[in-house]
This record gives sequence, structure tokens and C-alpha cells, in this order.
Amino acid sequence: MTTVEPDLDLLRAVLGRESARLADALRGDAAPLDRQVPGLDWTVGELASHLSSVYELFAGVVRGEHAPDADGGATEGGEVLRETVTAANRERVATVRFATGDEAADVLRAGARDLLDALHPGIDLTARRATPWYGPGATMPVGSLAALSVTESLVHGYDLDRALGRRARIADDAAAAAVPTVMSTMMPLLFDAKRVGDRRLGFEVRIRGGRPFVLRIADGRCRAEPAGASGSGEPVDCVISLTGAAALHTGFSRRPLWRAMATGGAFAFGRRPWLGPTFHTLFLRV
Repeated sequence: MTTVEPDLDLLRAVLGRESARLADALRGDAAPLDRQVPGLDWTVGELASHLSSVYELFAGVVRGEHAPDADGGATEGGEVLRETVTAANRERVATVRFATGDEAADVLRAGARDLLDALHPGIDLTARRATPWYGPGATMPVGSLAALSVTESLVHGYDLDRALGRRARIADDAAAAAVPTVMSTMMPLLFDAKRVGDRRLGFEVRIRGGRPFVLRIADGRCRAEPAGASGSGEPVDCVISLTGAAALHTGFSRRPLWRAMATGGAFAFGRRPWLGPTFHTLFLRV
């Protein structure tokens, strides 16, 4: 199941709007494909290659074109996931090349339309699909894949704007539609058990404008559960409040957490608020 099930209509609206904006930005001579993207190892063309490949891949997976693994298991840990995702990204960027910005825009737009068609109204967001690029035996709910496609679009839209010298920002409401689902899905997979050791910790994560969830860390594992879930009976140590944009900036290593806290985009409170500033260090970065 998905800990935080998203609103599919909202996700479709954000995905359609942001993918169209990205395609428009790539058209003509305004987006030289060989220009370096600030903070990344990719050029503009490679970023477009990555994102269009994500759309195409997710559309096929959502439609069930990739059969789930027999065991339906999870990945073998955060390190495996990070290595597998990095390799998959490298392969996709290397195999898809564009000659012009118009070609990149057309392919990206077509991939987004294909994904939107696959995410049709009425689709079962809890149905699991095989996601081998996240590690051996990995599966993920359709709702999480939909939310991931939105966060990919928002973050790389921000990257593209920076590369083209445009005003770069991530809208909080657009991010809040997807971030709670993505964080509650991915953070248990990226949990750094070696760093945490045998500590027992509980965090409630509140994305402003989105649904809250709880991360519980114990016995070398991390699990997500809905906030206020009955039967847990254990209070959290720290409550972390973030805007949708701040969550994406810090989660994708675009800005440090201290900057979000200094500008009001994030703050922590609760029994042990001092855990807030180090929260992000408990998880591996992809």
C-alpha cells in the first residue's frame, strides 16, 4: 500500500502543466543542448534525455508492460538502490540523444502524454508494479510512480530554468501534491542503517498543504505510517514542517537544509527538536 495516497487529478494537472512548460523551454535556439546544467554533470540535452526516458519508462511500467518480480520483495538496502538508480540514469542519458531542441521538446512532450494516458482516471493507485531500477525484486505502487514523475518534472524544470538563465522556482502547491507520497515511499528505501545504528527514533513529517506521515526507525529499519495511525502508541521525537519546495530542494540536494530553516521553509519542534537539522543525514542521497 501507499502510506500517503496522492490525489491523481492533482498529479495529472501538475504533470501536464510542467511537462508542457519544459517542452516549450526546449524549443528553438533558446536552449542550447550542449550547455551545462548548474550543479549537475548533465548538459541541457542530457537532462531532457533523462526526463523523457523517465516518462517513457514509467508509462510502460504503469501499463503493466513489465511483469512484477515473483517475490514482490523490496530492495536490498539504500546502498543497492543508490547504485542501481545511478547506473540506470547513466545508461538512459547515454542512449538517448537529440539533434535539436525541437526534437528534445517533441520527444519529451510525447512521453509525458503517454504517461498521462497510462495514469488514466480510475486506475488503481495501490497496484504494485515492478521497478527493477530501484534494486533487485523492487516493486512500487502506481500512486508512488505518479508522484515520482511529478517531483522529477518539478526539480528538473528548476534545473533547466537555471541552465537557461530564467527565473527558477518550484511552486509549493505543485510540490505538495507529490512530495508526501514520494518521501514516505523513498525514505525507508534510502535509510542509512549503518549511520543510525541501534537508535530508536520517530519523526512526523508535515509538508505544508499536504498530508503528514510518520517515519519510525528501530532495529536497523525504517518504516512509514500515516500520521495518527492507530496502534502505534509511541509518540514521535521530532516534528518537521517543510514547504513542498523546501522538501524538494533539500531532498534532491539543490539547497542545504540550513538554508530552508533560515528562511522559514523548514522548522522542527517536539520532544527533541534538535534532531530536525540532522534529519536528512539519516538517509542516503541518490
